[in-house]
Amino acid sequence: MGSQRLTAQGIPSLLRKRGVRIAVIGLGRIGLPTAAMFAKAGAIVTGVDLKKEVVELTNAGRCWLTDEPGLADMVKEAAKTGNLRATTDAKEAISKADFAIICVPTPVYETKTPDYSAVQKAARTVGTSLKRGSVVIVESTVGPGVTEDMVGPILEDESGLRAGIDFGLVSCPERSDPGNIMQNMKSLPRIIGGLGESATDVTVALYEAALGVKAIRVSDPKTANAAKLTENLFRDVNIALANEFALLFEELGVDAIEVINACASKYNFLPHYPGIGVGGPCLPANSYYLISEGVKSGNIPYLIRMAREINDRMPDHAVELVGEALNEAGKTVKGSRIAILGVAYKPNIKDVQLTPVERVVTRLREMGGKIEIYDPMYKGEEVFGLKAKPTLEAAVRSADCILVGTAHDEFRHLDLEELSHLTRARAGFVDARNVVSPEAVVKAGFAFRGVGRRAR
Repeated sequence: MGSQRLTAQGIPSLLRKRGVRIAVIGLGRIGLPTAAMFAKAGAIVTGVDLKKEVVELTNAGRCWLTDEPGLADMVKEAAKTGNLRATTDAKEAISKADFAIICVPTPVYETKTPDYSAVQKAARTVGTSLKRGSVVIVESTVGPGVTEDMVGPILEDESGLRAGIDFGLVSCPERSDPGNIMQNMKSLPRIIGGLGESATDVTVALYEAALGVKAIRVSDPKTANAAKLTENLFRDVNIALANEFALLFEELGVDAIEVINACASKYNFLPHYPGIGVGGPCLPANSYYLISEGVKSGNIPYLIRMAREINDRMPDHAVELVGEALNEAGKTVKGSRIAILGVAYKPNIKDVQLTPVERVVTRLREMGGKIEIYDPMYKGEEVFGLKAKPTLEAAVRSADCILVGTAHDEFRHLDLEELSHLTRARAGFVDARNVVSPEAVVKAGFAFRGVGRRAR
């Protein structure tokens, strides 16, 4: 069900005439780029966010996200043209919107169960001001059935309208990779499944016209969300397998990276590499959305659950490697200065959500290690209760051990000889992201350890 004036055929023309109104609920890492992209395409977009600072920056044409290439310019231009504005008051934005797009986070509780409280709150907010004929699009990642069985009933209760009849309800889960979101939005097909042909038709037309990408239409919201989780969990499970190989091959004296690179020469081998663990808002959490639904249905996805356990254990293994490197250098963790290079959960972005490095820092501090942090995205800022050093040299000076926790581009070109002169006597070097040559590290005089690497 779509607005009476909205048709799939008419969407491109309406966009050109600034005739489509969109409310984006949540101006976070996905919501702000989404709002900016639709505004650039000609829609009149109102972003709704609880954070006053985010709203004020957006209205001033400034971007709070600093690590998404192209976004700042797009926000500036969209605000200048008047196509993008932001507010903390959702009522007016939603009451006038043809489309309300929910882009709020969906983390997990400490109990490893999904936390859908932000989605529920957003649904209540949208429902209270929802107009007949509009379309609600859920971009937040949720488990199969959550859109129909949780979001839909909340919208109906708050609005007095019926999903799929009086208003459209569609899932179009975001598929973007932080740090590459703008490029992803302009190139990756979108998976769209809705209740009712009309709502699905106009949503497909909106995304294809505004973003210039192909829309893959699936049967319903449940299928769209299952597809999003499947593509993420495929990656999580394969990373877990690579980590399993790494742990085994370390004991066997085999270099896992050399093995994987050799295997990659075969046409049907898809290489995944081991590391310190998996972080961010998606992979560490997405498994539990599907596990939760599996428990409800009586069909527990055991492989997915085991993969998550393997990946969750990798930070502890990194701590073990630090201990081994220090022992080889005649030292112990207790009392040693350990320089952590990189705390972000992935390269070249400013985000520490569920980063495995936090667990490493916590464990080493509990063991009596003195931790120094350097991350090019967090120079001089406080992270995990520690003030990050302004330079790499300041972090490693007089260190007893160096650990690479994030594969930032800067760390792929380390001057190992210079670092060896800055550290204390013989120092340990742990590469938890496989960014340096083990031979070069040893040649520079370090006691080397790496995830999946043979001890030199």
